[in-house]
Amino acid sequence: MSQVCCGCVRRVAVLFAVVLPAGCGEAPVTVAPVRSAGEAVVRTAGSAEKGVKAPGPSPGETTSATAVKQLMGIRFDVPKAWDEQPESEFYEAKYVIPSDEGEMTLTLTTMGGGIEANLQRWVGQFQQDDGDRPRRDTLRVDGTEAEWLDVRGTFRSRVGNSPGPHMGWRLLGVAIPMTPRPFLLKLIGPRAAVSSFEKEFRTFVRSGQLDN
Repeated sequence: MSQVCCGCVRRVAVLFAVVLPAGCGEAPVTVAPVRSAGEAVVRTAGSAEKGVKAPGPSPGETTSATAVKQLMGIRFDVPKAWDEQPESEFYEAKYVIPSDEGEMTLTLTTMGGGIEANLQRWVGQFQQDDGDRPRRDTLRVDGTEAEWLDVRGTFRSRVGNSPGPHMGWRLLGVAIPMTPRPFLLKLIGPRAAVSSFEKEFRTFVRSGQLDN
């Protein structure tokens, strides 16, 4: 039978960190802990790995980045990243929306003259490309059927301090039937920016809640 000298140590795998005592000049041996599934590894300067449970959302926690904006007869969930502009007699609310493709402007207001007249007024602000026509659709806002307008081309009206014309632009407009006047939403900006933003704009429009 062979003898076991003090310099020979049998290493046994364990489920927790163990430091084997040194003997006969041998350096201590550390067995790393076994991590369970779902644990993340956190490294700190001058320390060994530690198994730490990855944090999850707390019950009822929300990541919403919107705020309710009450307007005349309707309210919307407005993203806080939008830059709200000073009040004006020409609209109830106005926002500048940043984008990598260029800034967009969104105005919200009530307007007399009827839905169709206002939609045609928006169409008239554009010089459309040859063969291009306005696109019409509907969508529901709080159970009410609203008109959807999509116009593309050269926008000939002023936007902020820029008189125009603005080539390669796009307008998305929504007219919600309300009493006594319809509520209008008008998004305008570079075509690429509006196209990238269209899905988010639809979500915003559908967040509208009519006052009872």
